[in-house]
Formats: sequence, C-alpha cells, structure tokens
Amino acid sequence: MYLEDVNIEGFKSFSEKTNMGFQPGIGVIIGNNGVGKSNILDAVVWALGEDDILRVRCYEEDELFFSGSKNYPPASRIRVELSMKGGEGKDAPVTWIIREKNREGQDRYWINNEEYDRKSYLQKLKEMDLEHALKTIIRQEQINDLLLMNPQERFSSLQSLLEMDTEDQSAKNFKEVIGPLFQRYMSYLMPLAEVRLDILSQNGNRGLDIEITLPGNRVRRSHQLSGGEKAITSLALKLAVFHQLDTPFYLLDEVEPSLDYTNHKSMQAFLKDVASDKQLVMITHLRSTIELAHTVHGVRTRWDGSSFMKFYFVMDKRLLRMYKCC
Repeated sequence: MYLEDVNIEGFKSFSEKTNMGFQPGIGVIIGNNGVGKSNILDAVVWALGEDDILRVRCYEEDELFFSGSKNYPPASRIRVELSMKGGEGKDAPVTWIIREKNREGQDRYWINNEEYDRKSYLQKLKEMDLEHALKTIIRQEQINDLLLMNPQERFSSLQSLLEMDTEDQSAKNFKEVIGPLFQRYMSYLMPLAEVRLDILSQNGNRGLDIEITLPGNRVRRSHQLSGGEKAITSLALKLAVFHQLDTPFYLLDEVEPSLDYTNHKSMQAFLKDVASDKQLVMITHLRSTIELAHTVHGVRTRWDGSSFMKFYFVMDKRLLRMYKCC
C-alpha cells in the first residue's frame, strides 16, 4: 500500500483545492523557502487523526485554517483527502481517507464515503496499518533530538514510541533488531565506521548509549560527533527505529545535512535502501535527492502569499537535465 493522492483545501496556506499525486518509491516536494511545502506534510498528518496542534506546527486551532487574502476569503472549513492504493497494479484497490473541520470546531471523518466518529475512524486506520503513520515524520529542526537526550531519556523515548511493555523487551529489540539495521544504514553514510547500541543501567534505570568507532579506531559517543556526523547518525537511527513500525510511508522534511559531493552519493545509496520497501515523501532542496525521485512536485506562492502547485511530473533523465536545482 502507498500514498497515491493528497487533496488539500483551506488548510493553512492552501486557499483552493490542490492535488498532489505520488507513486511508490520517492516523491519530492520542492520550492523556495516559505512557500508552504511543510504544510503538505502537516495536512497528511492531520488527516490521519493528529489532534496535537503543536505536531502540525500551530499554537491555536485557527492557524489550521487559511486566514484570507485580498483575492481569497478566509476558509470556513478545512478538508484533506488521502487516497491509499493497495498495490501498483492498475486494478489495485484504492481507499479514500477524509478529514474535514469547520471553524465551529465540528470534526467529520470518512473512509470510502462512509462517515465515522473519531474513535471508529482511528480504529479503521489501525486496521489499515496506518496507526503509526503519525509517528514516522522527521522535521529538519528535530533531526538531532534523539542524540541530544541523555541515555535514560533516549531509552524511555524509544520504548514509548515503539509501545513496548517492558524494559527487557525494549533492550532486546534495540540490540537485536534495531542495532543491525542501524549499522547497515550507517555503512552507507559513514563507510568503515562501526556503530553500537549499548544498554546501560544506572540507579535502576535503563539507558541507551550510541558508540561509533571511526576509521583509525577513534571511538566517539554520540554527543562527541561533529554537527554533520550527528545529523546523519540521528537520521539513520530514526529510520531504523521507524522500520519497526508497521506503516507504508515516511515523511521527511529537509532532513539531509550539509554534505560534500562524495557524501551526497552516500546519502543517495542510503535513501535507495530505505525506499526499497517504504515510500518516502520528502521536502528537499538538494539536487542529489531530486535525482532519485519518481515524482517531483513544485510548490509556489501567489502574490498574496497563498500556496499553489506550480508543476508536477514523473521524473526522467531528460527532465532532470532541464531542471536547475533551487
């Protein structure tokens, strides 16, 4: 199953109904700073039932609604429609997931034109293996949050994310499941480096430490890494953790760190590996990431500040040669 279509109307900077179509693999969203790219990811998360407005980058519910401009009135409702396709075949089944909200606070939910209350809607999403899709989003400003935690906070945070019942169960999963995948991902991003997840115990509390052995037997703990090393280590760890969550796609909001040309190629190999069994919807400014894309979506703003989809195409080499990276 993969995310095939997103329709947004009245949500944040989108004054008119706007459609985006995706394919399995990697879909990239591009555009200048401030045009509303991240609002697309917010809309997907909101449609999947997110009710913590901080997680969709708002302080008040009114900020979810298009606020109005000279040519467009304020939105009286917001509506986001997601279509999930159950395979790549032409006749594969499609499921429509819809959330709508008006300014009076009434929330409505549909799945395939059948209306549900919130509890039943979330249960249906769980049955569709979309229960954890809210969790598999990484934003640029949050890329290093796991590495900035102390070992006890990191252990507790991941245990909660994975909804594991006991510390023993979590420790076993970190060492035997997440650890090897983390090493595999890091082998692309830091060739010749070895990474290890260590389970600590202090004052009766479990902790999770990250140790990296760099070429020349230089051993570093996560807080001793450089800025770029922290970013790629955190990205690899987060996606190794996400792999334990049963969700068909990840949402990545400008997560690539500043890299030189050689490391851009390493990032490409890493993203190809991740996209081999997960759909990636990515906001990016990097040409090296755009080169990998199956679909490219260009977002722009009108003179009044409202967002619109300037172009959409299925990427091929001819179009890539024409495209000049922003």
